[in-house]
Amino acid sequence: MHKSTITCDGQDLVVDKTGQDIVFVTDKRGNSMQLQMFEGILYGTVYRRAVLQQIKHFQLREDDIYLSAYLRTGTHWTFEMVGMLLNGTAETIPKFKGKNQLEFMTNDELSSLPSPRIINTHFKLSRAPTQLREKKCKIIYNLRDPKDVAISLYWAYMDGGLSGYQGTFTDFLELFCKGTVDSNGMFENLRDAETFFEENPDIQVHFQVYEETIKDPAAQVRALSDFLGLERNHELCCAIAEKCTFARMKADKDKYSVKVNGKNFFYRKGIVGDWRNWFTEEMLEEYYRVYEEKMAGSRFYERYARKKIDNTTS
Repeated sequence: MHKSTITCDGQDLVVDKTGQDIVFVTDKRGNSMQLQMFEGILYGTVYRRAVLQQIKHFQLREDDIYLSAYLRTGTHWTFEMVGMLLNGTAETIPKFKGKNQLEFMTNDELSSLPSPRIINTHFKLSRAPTQLREKKCKIIYNLRDPKDVAISLYWAYMDGGLSGYQGTFTDFLELFCKGTVDSNGMFENLRDAETFFEENPDIQVHFQVYEETIKDPAAQVRALSDFLGLERNHELCCAIAEKCTFARMKADKDKYSVKVNGKNFFYRKGIVGDWRNWFTEEMLEEYYRVYEEKMAGSRFYERYARKKIDNTTS
């Protein structure tokens, strides 16, 4: 595996693999990537095992905002918009969003944060802190076309310097569809969330849809504001939408971001429909075969079914 220099907030990020159950996922051409197995689920090795073990017992507060998002679905984007709304100002959040992430911070560190907290995570909802059900915290759940997620995740593995993966996107797509990637794949994450929502109908949920936010960011900021129970402030919502455009966020958050060999790890393109530049017809056929197999009957199925998504413009 090639060695990379990883920094966060301008300081070297030390990856502690103590106690991790390291596994190597290999594609059909023999290219491997390094992950860790924790309680039957695959995660990146950047997460300390000792921190993962604490998550189930984390003490939530009733006014916590629980941001649940599969990797590369716009976590940083949503976090920034929610943070600005709670602060009542369209000013960049001056820190790395991982400082509010369950997989990065210890329970003591998270407990020291003032309310209302945005607690974000890539964990499945079934693996959320036990108190999420008891406290009935408001949940924001990110949605994005899995095809675009696959491409973004591929580049995260290629550029991230931790997994060591150097295969082609074609070979990676097979791993993505099989679920032998972070969190056992996006399809499993979606079905798990669906089950959680069915089992907890009294918990308020807002679906933050990537494509809709790209199309009309101001409307989506207003929807977030309403969900949070804030007084409607049209001017603030428009200012936040403008401040949170991809280009401005990439620039404003650069000094707070994780960088690999000096390259910003979080912000790549921030567009809809990049999959059209990567998928061949053969790859699409195989992808949708798996999609039908894993997502048929899901409440999320129609949103990203072939007959709908392939007719949209990017």
